[in-house]
Amino acid sequence: MTLAALLLLSFFAVLLFIHVLLLAWLMYAKRSEKNQNRMFSPQQYLIIFASQSGQAEQYAQRTALQLQQAGIGAACVNIQDIRAEHLQQASRVLWMVSTYGEGDAPDTAQAFQQQVLKQSYDLSQMSYAILAFGDRRYANFCHFGQELHAWLQKQHAQPCFDLVCVNQLSAADLDSWSHHLEQLTNVQLQLDHAKKNWLDFALQDRTVLNTGSCGSPMYSIALSAAGQQWQSGDILEVQCANSDADIQRFLAQFDVAADQALTAALKQKNLRLAPARLAEESPVQWAARFEQLPVRDYSIASIPAQKQLHLVVRQQMTDDGLGIGSGWLTAHAEVGENIRANLRCNPSFQLVQSDQPMIFIGNGSGIAGLMAHVQQREAWGFKQNWLIFGERQQQFDFLFQNKLQEWQHSGVLSELDTVFSRDHAQKRYVQHVLLEKSEQLRSWVEQGAYIYLCGSLKGMAQGVDDAMREILGEAKFEQLRLKQRYRRDVY
Repeated sequence: MTLAALLLLSFFAVLLFIHVLLLAWLMYAKRSEKNQNRMFSPQQYLIIFASQSGQAEQYAQRTALQLQQAGIGAACVNIQDIRAEHLQQASRVLWMVSTYGEGDAPDTAQAFQQQVLKQSYDLSQMSYAILAFGDRRYANFCHFGQELHAWLQKQHAQPCFDLVCVNQLSAADLDSWSHHLEQLTNVQLQLDHAKKNWLDFALQDRTVLNTGSCGSPMYSIALSAAGQQWQSGDILEVQCANSDADIQRFLAQFDVAADQALTAALKQKNLRLAPARLAEESPVQWAARFEQLPVRDYSIASIPAQKQLHLVVRQQMTDDGLGIGSGWLTAHAEVGENIRANLRCNPSFQLVQSDQPMIFIGNGSGIAGLMAHVQQREAWGFKQNWLIFGERQQQFDFLFQNKLQEWQHSGVLSELDTVFSRDHAQKRYVQHVLLEKSEQLRSWVEQGAYIYLCGSLKGMAQGVDDAMREILGEAKFEQLRLKQRYRRDVY
């Protein structure tokens, strides 16, 4: 082939590339304009959700569906698609919002918080109600819901009833919301929070991953999952439970004879907060009044093709001993015993099926969500993958070392960076790797890379955010978030 022909082909290739980029930009701009110009009928309920891990979104969608089935107009909208003009038009709004970590708004609500909540509007035409999801174990319980409530009142919007704050999906809290909403809409709603697809996953294996570590033990948990489907990035909601031995000790303490029915009744009950037994109550009636043990969320570390559902669980210590969730999975449940759990879709962290470059960043048990993503990328045949992982000591805490190095040697991971904080006189973390490789990060982002962050909210997540802002600049970093090319599953 002549030089002239090669130059001509190169010229057309560049034109084609520019054409593809222009089409992609036009599609994005058109979608953004469509969302911005979207209007809603004042007669319908506008249901706005701000969700980090899918709970608020699912609740909002179920509410909208049931109102629609009752003949009541309802539109369910992600908060990231809401503009000020939508609020100025709406007369009936139901907000279902999560608070993330130590009082933060979900990632999808960051732009709304910065661009709308900082402004003042006349919203006197609006009546509203807020269902705020949170966790009392964290500071600033339901802070985003509280912030939204205070802002709406300043804009002269009228609350239909008091803000409802939900602690760890508490049945009593959700029942209170349902009761108020039924009175407001005159519709008998079936919003039972327990209406999930609870399944029994047999505990097949558990292995300590960091023997000798100065940190708390971490376990690889393998559960049976034949026939089950999920996507990398999804979450397993585990119903915490008691071991049979703990139940026997509890009953002996109260001098109550154990039997199979009573043991079953107490399996998922909180034995640490036992109500006083009434004189006329049978043991089973007494057990029925116990508070249900909470549900704990875990990132899934495998894909369905592996025929097992894998978790990575770090043991948590409390004043009462092992944490309720980590204790159940890593110590109390017997191998072969069933683990009651629900597979929950987590769209904000699911993997985009694209041959774009992917950057995976995490620490500690956050390796779980990243392992699933890399395995899925391998199954799709996409190899431009960069993994940055941090823990304490390389000798003890290089989780899944053999697998990661195998992926590196085979080309599944084109880049693998590990950093172990205790192996350096001055501690180094994943954000330091980003700063040291800032040119490479900028190059990958320019190529259209998606970035997935999984692990600790305290320290790591904020450190990575700060490093990204420093490397990319505030405007480009915010653009990544708005385009959902920066996705987080942090806790």
